[in-house]
Amino acid sequence: MKRIIPIAFIGILTAIFAINIQLVQATQNQEPWSKYPDNSAKSFKDADSFYKSLNKKQYVEFENAKLNIQEKTYFKDVNSVLSRADQYGKSRVGGVGYHPKRQVYVFVTVSQEGKMWTAVFDAETGRKSNESRDLTE
Repeated sequence: MKRIIPIAFIGILTAIFAINIQLVQATQNQEPWSKYPDNSAKSFKDADSFYKSLNKKQYVEFENAKLNIQEKTYFKDVNSVLSRADQYGKSRVGGVGYHPKRQVYVFVTVSQEGKMWTAVFDAETGRKSNESRDLTE
């Protein structure tokens, strides 16, 4: 009886270890953009229409802004769009889980005082990227 308990305990530990290995391998085999796959073949509204439908708590352009950018583009080109406002402050985003050809909306507004606000929204889900920010903070 005393030998059965340690053998059963070792068996249980071995099973748990094997399950953990399988879970790790399963997550490693997923493509890096499995959360936000390519949606380049899908059609979405233009950037101005999307902007008009936004909740103004998520993003709104400054009144009498020096610069306003509203653009629908691929995720791989977001930083190229943001670079057009570099004279007011640099803003760049990264995107773990985003396919390079994922469609997104990029918005940039710069106030008369030079304060910049950027926002990136996923075109399919409408969700704002966590990396979008108000640079006036």
